[in-house]
Amino acid sequence: MQGNFMRGIMNIRNFSLYSIVVLMAAGATGGSLRAQDRTVPYTTSSAEAGRWYELAMKEREDLLFVDKGVDSMREAVKADPQFAVAHAALAYFTNDPVEEKRERALAQKNIANASPDERLFITWMNSTKDGNLVPGIAAMNDLLAKYPNDERLANMDGEWLCSKQGAFEHGEAVLQHTLKSDPKYFPALNNLAYCYALSGQPKLAAPLMEQYVALLPNQPNPQDSYGEIMRMLGDYPAALEHYTKALQIDPEFNTSQAGLATTYALMGDQEKARAQYLVAIAGTEERATKFDYRILWAMTYYRENQPEQARQELMKISLEAEHGGLAIEHAEAHRDMALFNPEPQGALKDIDHARAALLTHDFAWGDRDDELATILFTRAFIAARAGLQKEVQKSVDLLSPIARTSRSDIVERAYHSANGALSSLQGKYDAAVKELEDDAQNPLSLQLLADAQEKAGQAADAQKTLATLAAISDDRVETAVAVPPARAALKANRPTTAEATPFHVRP
Repeated sequence: MQGNFMRGIMNIRNFSLYSIVVLMAAGATGGSLRAQDRTVPYTTSSAEAGRWYELAMKEREDLLFVDKGVDSMREAVKADPQFAVAHAALAYFTNDPVEEKRERALAQKNIANASPDERLFITWMNSTKDGNLVPGIAAMNDLLAKYPNDERLANMDGEWLCSKQGAFEHGEAVLQHTLKSDPKYFPALNNLAYCYALSGQPKLAAPLMEQYVALLPNQPNPQDSYGEIMRMLGDYPAALEHYTKALQIDPEFNTSQAGLATTYALMGDQEKARAQYLVAIAGTEERATKFDYRILWAMTYYRENQPEQARQELMKISLEAEHGGLAIEHAEAHRDMALFNPEPQGALKDIDHARAALLTHDFAWGDRDDELATILFTRAFIAARAGLQKEVQKSVDLLSPIARTSRSDIVERAYHSANGALSSLQGKYDAAVKELEDDAQNPLSLQLLADAQEKAGQAADAQKTLATLAAISDDRVETAVAVPPARAALKANRPTTAEATPFHVRP
């Protein structure tokens, strides 16, 4: 398991924090507990809080009980309300925006109780949420220099670089260095495999999965990760086999249940996919994850050419998410409706509703910038597909101030892709190609890129882009929209265009 692919590397949020804390006893009367010197030190006045913290980190590292890992961290801050780094870790783990904001504030409030190195760690975790990445990255670099043998800290950095920032080469280098020191460190094996897969090199991931399964034959996550990698390679029977093995090891390993559902959806069996998603929804405790699965469930109706049913279900989900204070899920439901809305003005209304949903909720600025950038590029894509140059320009204008102030790679890629969409409509195809080439993991950008390349007279490159796009196999809405037309175009030996209507073609 590596996370929810619905938003892909653009907005992936459900990733684990790999770090084990080995605490030393502080005596019968309490006092400060500290980690061993080879790891970043964590301090607490409560032995009970330390035990809960250690358990939470171990659960997250093993990826056995993702929901329970969050619950254990909640117990840690209950046992010691002044445990600053635990508050920061809970904010980093949780999918609940209200809890995240509260815990980040509590981490900052109690930061005086933390050691200097803990403060660097807190700065890094908080910066991933508030969008203030420069001091956060500097803090992580200082920690890695000071604790070169803390493989879990390095693994955490590599995971973040790959999954959140899309800095694949850097993330791969960090993880490869960690595995040189300890070739059997399984969290880094898992993360490096996903880093390869997310960067468009899934064939490099499969051998790492073999090692991962061999190291932990009786744990479900290696089989779950192997299933996801096989699905990304388009080997659906193998994906089903590995997901089933994970559930045989642990029938409550819910991400494999969702993995089965997505695999069936990609295979075209939407009825079976819906049944499996319902099991996954029922087995999920975390609210945001439950809504994410519900959105995927609703998308199966689009996949089988039932857009009205899909829209009806997504409207229900959006309203419930809004009332529950889940801004991202509220917005995502409307973004999905926009992408599958064949009427341009209606689609723009949907996407503007998604943007408004984010602006009316209060949550971390860094997350908000990333989500807004994704929505605004989606808006540019919808307008470009309809040939509405003024609306594409409006999307670029809305993105511009975010891009000027944000250090996020997600924002930067969205801005360049929106500019590429605009350049293409202006007939500046060479410029469009240069802008769109930087967002090679986004199916929407790849669709626009293939179209721009074709119009620029780069027919061979357009076919290569289409082949790259057609090979994508994940649960993102972008994939459901852009991949089927690409596959149909390749089959017909002709380029796809931005005007393609997505939901009339089965995956």
